[in-house]
Amino acid sequence: MRFAVTAPLLLRLSVCLLAGLLLGCSPDFAGMATHRLDFARQNQGDIEIVAIQDLEKTGFIKGVLLAAEEINQRPHKLLGRTLKVNIETDAKTFDEVQPTIRRIAANPKITAVLGHRKSSIATPASLIYERSHIIFIPPIATAKGLTGRDFQYLFRMFPSNTVIAEQLANAAKTLGYKKMAMLYTRDDLSRELAFLFEEAGVKQQIQLIERSSFFEKEEDYRSVIAQFNNKPFDAIFISASDEPAGRMVKQLREMGINQPIIGRHSLHSKDYIRQAGSAAENTISPTILPIDNKNPLVTIFTQQYQTRYEKQPPDYEAAQGYDSVMLLANAIEQAGATLPTLLSSTLHYMPAWQGVTGLHAFDQSGELRGKHYYFESWQGGVWHSLPALHTPYLLERFETTLRQQYGTQRPLTPFSQAFPEHSQDEEHNTYLLDFAQEILQFKRIGIIYENIEESRKASGYDLLKAIAEQKNLQLVGCEITFSALDQAATERAITACYGKLSMTVDAMLIPPYHGIDANLIKRLNRNLAFFKIPAISLDIANADSSISLALGKRSDVSVLGVDGMQAYSSLLNGMKVHEFAERMKNLPELSVNLEELQRYGRSDRAILDLSPDNYLDARNTKP
Repeated sequence: MRFAVTAPLLLRLSVCLLAGLLLGCSPDFAGMATHRLDFARQNQGDIEIVAIQDLEKTGFIKGVLLAAEEINQRPHKLLGRTLKVNIETDAKTFDEVQPTIRRIAANPKITAVLGHRKSSIATPASLIYERSHIIFIPPIATAKGLTGRDFQYLFRMFPSNTVIAEQLANAAKTLGYKKMAMLYTRDDLSRELAFLFEEAGVKQQIQLIERSSFFEKEEDYRSVIAQFNNKPFDAIFISASDEPAGRMVKQLREMGINQPIIGRHSLHSKDYIRQAGSAAENTISPTILPIDNKNPLVTIFTQQYQTRYEKQPPDYEAAQGYDSVMLLANAIEQAGATLPTLLSSTLHYMPAWQGVTGLHAFDQSGELRGKHYYFESWQGGVWHSLPALHTPYLLERFETTLRQQYGTQRPLTPFSQAFPEHSQDEEHNTYLLDFAQEILQFKRIGIIYENIEESRKASGYDLLKAIAEQKNLQLVGCEITFSALDQAATERAITACYGKLSMTVDAMLIPPYHGIDANLIKRLNRNLAFFKIPAISLDIANADSSISLALGKRSDVSVLGVDGMQAYSSLLNGMKVHEFAERMKNLPELSVNLEELQRYGRSDRAILDLSPDNYLDARNTKP
């Protein structure tokens, strides 16, 4: 574990040294902060921000401008004011861009800076923005040391190297990789990710049979490859930027190494594919904007982007730019002002915010919570989604939080192990109800049922009773003799039960009401919303926006191993696709009404950990 200790230590020392160099004999940053505060108190004109154009000319700025245009087209704009975006250009190194950063800091009109793609620039830049009280939102920087320094004006927008490493290691284990080779370039960011992956791999019982570093500017890596090309292993982890990673993969294939490649998001780039060519086959890469994302927010964003930019599809940088502006605007609206201190505290403590690229919330140090990666594989010249591969990590993250919260006070279900192993519907639904209780933390659960065996089973009463006994919950039932009532009487009885239960329970399981008018059920569910009672459904296809939480088996996984699951056929180790598909099918899929749960005053900690794929909020269910 020598490297895991050394890298962060060196980073802290370098940051401290840089702080001395930047701030020891620097301009009056405290005076700049005071001028910014005074200006924010008096200004009623444009709200000004700076967006940094990266040298790679990604879609980041286009995403920023699209969001700003959308805000400025609203009737009341942003607090009744126009959002003005000033565009500056980044540089290759911090020294080159430092004059620009200081010029930005000296301008009291600037509320926030969005940009600085590289961690090597974003980290030292954050020192200047912090001292001058500018909200700083770097869109792509992943270095672990970016946060954790008690800064109040820094907010990470991209999952850190720690999250990347944990997700990659979890995905590798899920695919059956037990022995891996690790290759990384010697720059700080790549080394940090490599060491974090090694640490995460140990927890997943992955053995690294080779650890080799290489210089990214070299052209010939064959001597490095020769050190392990005769050893048995299941896959190769690469931590490097796009072009050296592409050269390395091409030479790996030339030397007869055809195992899958897994690495950071830099592999999900045109430059990596260009360098590697056909050798990129079976590359697994994380992404925050998967190609098959059916989230309505993603669909709307994509349509707007292609309309604005001549049908050009947005890249993930464009989505990051869009979300950065929308997140900032949401915070400004909640704060009701652009005062730096007020805006900072609003961002730190505001509820989870749903953007195009996922959930966003921040801890005390500005570390991002909620957001996670999906996975895709390059096969046959295109990227293919890897359905549900991100889910085991989210379950483990959720379980970790539960263990931290409860310790040994009570038994906790190991959901990440239990779900894949239980495919029978009744048994699976029992775990789903257990899962729902841990998410919503209800103590009194209500249900409407008919007290005959077949009806109790169909409604979920028997399963709910078993869970209530197991977890010491109160089950409150309302009995209706459905079989003896006509439709009008049935509707009156259901209405009465909703009224009774809404006064005594803190959650309600909504059974499938066969033969009952669906519009009536939706109206009654809205009454539950009035009483702030979460409604739970075990039908993942339930799109009623009054449902708080819908759970079911994965809808994106074919149990036969066909459709999207075919992408796994050349990636799995020790498993057949249909066997793997059966396990993945049993993983839970969630649909959540985040807005309603927040209105009810429910903690969004579990939702942030699980970061659902689907949302039932009213804004996402409009035709």
